[in-house]
Amino acid sequence: MKNITQYVKLIFHGHYDTSTPEGRSLERTRNIALTAMSAMLAKIIAMIVPLVTVRLTLSYLGDEIYGLWSTVTSFFTLFAFTDLGLGSGLQTELSKASAHNSKDICKKLVSSTYVMLFSVSTFLIVVFLILFPFVDWATVINAETEKAIALVGGVVLAIVIPKLLNIPLALIQRTQTAMQEGYKNNLWQCSGNFLSLVFVVIIYYMDLGALTMIWASSLITVIVALINMIVYFAFQKPELAPSFKFFDKDISKQMLSTGLKFFVLSIFTSLSLSIDNFIVAHTCSLADVTPYSVMYKIVHLISVVTTMLSTPLWAANGEAMQRGEYAWVKKATKKIMLISLGLSTAASVGVILLIKPALFILSDGVVAPDYPLLSVMCLMQIVTSITSPYFMTLNAAGIIKYQIVTYAIYALISLPLKFVLGEHFGMLAITWVGVITYALLLTIPTIYQAKKHIKDKMRLKPLLEE
Repeated sequence: MKNITQYVKLIFHGHYDTSTPEGRSLERTRNIALTAMSAMLAKIIAMIVPLVTVRLTLSYLGDEIYGLWSTVTSFFTLFAFTDLGLGSGLQTELSKASAHNSKDICKKLVSSTYVMLFSVSTFLIVVFLILFPFVDWATVINAETEKAIALVGGVVLAIVIPKLLNIPLALIQRTQTAMQEGYKNNLWQCSGNFLSLVFVVIIYYMDLGALTMIWASSLITVIVALINMIVYFAFQKPELAPSFKFFDKDISKQMLSTGLKFFVLSIFTSLSLSIDNFIVAHTCSLADVTPYSVMYKIVHLISVVTTMLSTPLWAANGEAMQRGEYAWVKKATKKIMLISLGLSTAASVGVILLIKPALFILSDGVVAPDYPLLSVMCLMQIVTSITSPYFMTLNAAGIIKYQIVTYAIYALISLPLKFVLGEHFGMLAITWVGVITYALLLTIPTIYQAKKHIKDKMRLKPLLEE
């Protein structure tokens, strides 16, 4: 609680003098606190607004079309990887460049990344529009009724086109995070949620049609990102505004190299952490997936909170490392880890105490709490909350290959074990395998490597200064 109070005081202090190490330290901490707390506000709003919009959209669209919408959205989740890791690469390289106040390099980094992703987005849109008329979308999405078949093509367009348009526009979030201004993007996300609510209410009461509602809901992210980008580059950071004139081939090659590493890492991360429902369905039964997934959704909120705290550390550590201020990196990473540990532990206790009424509200009493399973799920969130700040340190240092190797080993060992032990001992074994293998194969190696990197750099610093 004392640490949280200190962060609140930092927020209301205003900008610190960054010409001194002490001032830079306080300014970094202030930006981390601002970003973390604004992210928490954005998440709370993002959780509350859907309580209204889901009720309205479900009532307006009906079960059938709402299900079609959800199915198409899930089918095209693969677009999460279409930025080829360039967003993460920009966040890493731009945070380093900002430490040297090199406006020319920063502008080239931003411009080169935007040009590459605008090219990717344009290419994918053209290819999609060419192929679209030749695909039997009703068969692909498994639309069976006359109404669903009539709307499926329009729904696919309403989901895919905004996702493709948002590939380059989403870079504004990475840019602001790299410049330690992630709180600005979080506030724009808050406005986006309110705008989404306004659009849904207007369409609902004016009866503008199912496709209009789906298009509006899909385009909100694009509209907010575009406005954020215009405001940021035109008025707040014009020196970073992307321009074709500043596209640099060498920097583009460097960005692609870094980005592709993050791309591979994201694939292994998603593969190893996001298919437990699939494993439960195949080793237990489809009926077991419902209680497992519902409880996991509740427990997963714990990691959302701790991730909000550790993510701003990525850019702050990158900037500090470029200045050689590794003592700050060491202290800040440890502090964020301890706060994350405290928050995740307290949140886990709260989840266990409140799970019964929460499940009753969410499932109308259909899902009963499984306390042994729930406890292990909470333990997993605690372990990941400890590890996350050290992942941010490795990201900031550009140590990506090491993470790819450790995640690959984790996936190759944990996934088969989950299948084998899940068949013999059920869902609880699947969750225990996740916790134990994560701690042994990811947490311990990640913390060791991050601490070793910091220690080595601190030992070399006096020699370099001589």
